[in-house]
Amino acid sequence: MTDASEIEQLLQRYATGRYRPATFLERGVALPLTTPQLLGARVRPAPRRGLELVVPHPAGGDGVYILPWSAIGDFCAPSLHDRILWDRVAALTLLSPGTVRDAARRVAAEGYAGRAAARAAAQAADCRLASAAQVQFELLLMVIRQGEPPNNPLPPAARDNPANIQLRVRGALKRHANRVNPVRALEVVEEVAGAFSQFGFRPEAESAPLIRLTRDLRGMADAITLWAGLQPPEDRQSAQLIVAATDMTLRAAERSIAEARSLVTDVWEMMHRWDAEADRVRALAIRPEWVLDGWDRMLALWLSAGAAGQLEALADMALLVPVTPAEARDGLGFDAEGDSERQRNGLRTWRRTVLARQDWLTGRFAPQQERCEAMLEACA
Repeated sequence: MTDASEIEQLLQRYATGRYRPATFLERGVALPLTTPQLLGARVRPAPRRGLELVVPHPAGGDGVYILPWSAIGDFCAPSLHDRILWDRVAALTLLSPGTVRDAARRVAAEGYAGRAAARAAAQAADCRLASAAQVQFELLLMVIRQGEPPNNPLPPAARDNPANIQLRVRGALKRHANRVNPVRALEVVEEVAGAFSQFGFRPEAESAPLIRLTRDLRGMADAITLWAGLQPPEDRQSAQLIVAATDMTLRAAERSIAEARSLVTDVWEMMHRWDAEADRVRALAIRPEWVLDGWDRMLALWLSAGAAGQLEALADMALLVPVTPAEARDGLGFDAEGDSERQRNGLRTWRRTVLARQDWLTGRFAPQQERCEAMLEACA
């Protein structure tokens, strides 16, 4: 069995110094692998062509290891799930949190991570389809509210029946035919809804995936705070650092969501300008996904830990806290990059003191792989 020191020696040729990516894409997309040694790995475009893995320092130290998939066999044997997932991700034409998430869900749904993960993946796919349909419905209601005459005697659109809503949408489009082409307008509605499907247009969009995630992360931070109050000072500090990292990420996500939603306050103006500004709007609408990328894994680690495994979960979570790229400074109103680096420095220092408690570093990989597969079920 290869121990931690041997793994680190094998990885040394792929080591890099202090890791400070400029963009979210350079940071990479979180890859939900089940091999314990690859916990927290991210995938990103390689400098020339293809993809490469960004693997956190296994001892929680500075820097990361950047290596091609062909080098994985030097220090671990990836699971069948991970090999299949890598092949699917390598075939993607666009690398983003959404495309990687969809590829991972399809692999899990095919049973490569066990039956529980397959069921969870199928259920999550159904939930996301329902959420996307709800977001499109919200946009149609906006078309009615902003497109009908102010003194319209009809009931509020949200309380009308589906057949009448369709008629009212068509009537509003006909009324504004001099401003937007009715046929193209419906296509634009679908495209805009697709861009905003992860968080919707309303603050109370509780069913949207990213809104659920932010709510659950807030609950996780509260639970960790309660847990920390019962722990010795050295472990309390680590919990406080993870809570601070969670709070900072939620601030960044909420600001990003608010900025994207502000672009669709006037749906008719959006439909009129969509063809010229679609790329800019999509870039802003995907920003919250980049900000929150990988945090579902953090949440799954905590939720699957159980009362006896919470300290161990925190140590793995310390490894997963993502570095914040310089790109995140744009439009956030605070130094997310600097705050993130200070938190990560503290977590690196703490994690090096608890390595003796980490199962996978003692060579017992099987329970860790089961836990990684259970995480797929929790964050499908």
